[in-house]
Amino acid sequence: MKPNDKLTGKHVKWILASFFTWTFDLYDLFSILLVTPYIAGLFFPSKVALLSIAATYAGFLTSFLMRPVGAAYFGNNIADKLGRKKAIVYGIIGLAITATLQGALPTYEAAGIIAPISLIILRLAEGFFVGGITTGSHTIGPESVPERHRGWVGGIGFSAAGAAYLIASAWFYLTALLFPGSSYLVWGWRVMFFGGLLPLAVLGFVSYLVPESEMWQRAKEKLKPIKTPVRELFSSRYRRLFGIALMITVGWALMYYLTQGLFPTFLSKVNGLSKAEIGITMLIASLGMLIGPTLGGEISQHIGRKLMSIIGGVIVIAISPLYLYLGSLPASALSEIILATFLISLLSDFGGGIVMVYLNELYPTNIRGTGVAFTWNTGFAIGGASPTIISLILAEVGGVSRFPMLMFSALIFTAAIILIGSILTRETKGSISKELELMEKEG
Repeated sequence: MKPNDKLTGKHVKWILASFFTWTFDLYDLFSILLVTPYIAGLFFPSKVALLSIAATYAGFLTSFLMRPVGAAYFGNNIADKLGRKKAIVYGIIGLAITATLQGALPTYEAAGIIAPISLIILRLAEGFFVGGITTGSHTIGPESVPERHRGWVGGIGFSAAGAAYLIASAWFYLTALLFPGSSYLVWGWRVMFFGGLLPLAVLGFVSYLVPESEMWQRAKEKLKPIKTPVRELFSSRYRRLFGIALMITVGWALMYYLTQGLFPTFLSKVNGLSKAEIGITMLIASLGMLIGPTLGGEISQHIGRKLMSIIGGVIVIAISPLYLYLGSLPASALSEIILATFLISLLSDFGGGIVMVYLNELYPTNIRGTGVAFTWNTGFAIGGASPTIISLILAEVGGVSRFPMLMFSALIFTAAIILIGSILTRETKGSISKELELMEKEG
């Protein structure tokens, strides 16, 4: 390893800032995915259970609609002009408030239409702040580390979802034990949402121990400032790059929500698992989410981001029959269910480990916060619609018996999107190092 490839204490702090900020951001997302099958009727009552679930997913989706707005605002006004740290700090404060308040909401039975309206308002506000956080959390780590480590750092940033699912699943399992039966519908789901205070644990760390991104500081000194980064993103210079990058991001976002996002509902409705069994299953599956993207990101450091994404898309096609197998298993075959969900989690996002570092390498430093966050959040807003769409299709075509085949078909469709985008894109590996070398020569 070359001397300039070694990680220092500052590099480790930047990596931890990216990883833990995104981990605790995603805790709330997974909380609502885990509890949706049980709280759907509390906010969106319906005689058809799948319609209640679809409505709850739609309520959850509203936060995704605001994420690109938050990304554009924070990126344009904070991350690319005032620094990555400020974007993280301001975003975490807003996230903690809006996420935690959801646990105190009245149900439809207690407040009528006010209940779902209040939930949607808080989800919209939360989405704005989460989109803002990503302008800092998704850039401060990948842009700051030495080139040799950029692949796995981007991969572990993506795999923070596994850590978030691990925490959320453990908390879900605990609340299922503490509030069994009907008591879960009174207090259990509320305690899940009170976990929205967890991001505050990162706030002090980022504020006082993590230095500002040196890459951003150098760009501020040596590059011509961009007055309106969000407008630059849609200029003729970046429009095509953004379009292709969005396609790749949408593909991997769909992959993410068609597996991890829908697992709790699938395991409940198709396999008939209890809340505690789902908690255990998702705890183990989350380990696969941690390993897969990190390993894929590291491999991309040797073979390139483009080829790794293509290989990942092919793997998605190869594992799609696992959903048919999973759908055939009864609740009594818990060991086989756990193994199948673990394998799907491990392999489904293997190629997705390139997304964070790929986006960082695609955009120059003076618009990176805006470019990365807006592309990421727009892609995941589109991909985040998949649980709602799947639920509505199931309600239309015959219910949960069609769930396994629908998931199999959806994975094939998703793989096609990933492969087309990956083939069209250019290789980005090494572009941040080249930008840094150019700044040093000019300076």
